[in-house]
Amino acid sequence: MEDAVTGAEHLNEEKLIDLMVTQSETEANIVRGILEDAGIHCVLITPVPHNIYPFTVDGLASIRIKVLDSHLEAAQTLLDDYKSHPESANDEDSGDLPESP
Repeated sequence: MEDAVTGAEHLNEEKLIDLMVTQSETEANIVRGILEDAGIHCVLITPVPHNIYPFTVDGLASIRIKVLDSHLEAAQTLLDDYKSHPESANDEDSGDLPESP
């Protein structure tokens, strides 16, 4: 139990770093899904909730995606891989779908 407490204290001391900023709630949720599937927790921060103000003017409704400093490099690598090969993210799931005639 002592190790869990020490680990939690470490997380409390570690800084959250901006991974990216997006104007799209859809993109933010896709990125969050990619990161969480890889075991990387993230935080989405926006000054104005999109359900109240659903469009962006001068960055007002922009969404900042933050990760722990220790996960930043792995998160950037995941996103770079996804952006360069987005179709490969769907290859695993497509095996379960029946083929179209």
